[in-house]
Amino acid sequence: MRAWFMGLCLLVVLGSSRAEAKSVALIWKGAKTQADAEAQRSAWSGIEAVLEKTKLELPQGYPKLVRSDTLAGLKPGFWVWLVGVCEAADAAKVLEHLKALAPDAYSREVEVEAVDRQCPSTEGEPLVARDEKLALPKGLKLRVFTQDESGAPAPDEEFGDTFTQTRYFFLLMGKKGQLLGSADAVGEEDFTGDVRQGPSGYRCTLEGVTRSGASSLVLTRSCSAGAAECGSVASGDDVTTVTVKGDTLTSVTKRRNKQRAECD
Repeated sequence: MRAWFMGLCLLVVLGSSRAEAKSVALIWKGAKTQADAEAQRSAWSGIEAVLEKTKLELPQGYPKLVRSDTLAGLKPGFWVWLVGVCEAADAAKVLEHLKALAPDAYSREVEVEAVDRQCPSTEGEPLVARDEKLALPKGLKLRVFTQDESGAPAPDEEFGDTFTQTRYFFLLMGKKGQLLGSADAVGEEDFTGDVRQGPSGYRCTLEGVTRSGASSLVLTRSCSAGAAECGSVASGDDVTTVTVKGDTLTSVTKRRNKQRAECD
């Protein structure tokens, strides 16, 4: 009976070790040949720029082009762009973020030891999708997301900036789900800090995101300073117009109704 029990314990330990070795590979794209996969690389630059702005950081050297048969668990015979290898819970969070910008991204369970995982880091808040629509050419789609951001001085700093804000991201997706263009703008914002030659604190409220014609969205926010130096801007409206023309996305921000602080 003792030998049987020890054998059972050994099986449990071995089974646990195998389970711990199971990891999740995050893959951006793939192709049957190395040449076809390498041709996809140029499309990554736009995605990478937005990933950086949304606080998702890939391990150094990624995305990495690898043969699928080098990772146990992937279907052999392909070349894939590997974004990272994570523990299952972390993989779900990263994949959700990644798919917002690259809808073709996917995950697969692979056999990689925990010590060998290299997982992207997500320091930012989750992206939240908004239901904004434009009349676009067939196959094109505008996706809009928001992300909350905040900052405060370190505990050992006597002075520093404190802020909360919501950033809006506008992504134009092509017929095959590729990112054709992107823009971003800050909406709601609350700031206090040690600013020279300007306001020492201000608040911006979002008046709304509206549609202008068939191909533009307009984000309007109204800002006012709690305290401002003589001659500096005390209030104004920031108007960001995001326009889709063909397969091109452009963004222009203008300040209107600007008022300056009076001087005694």
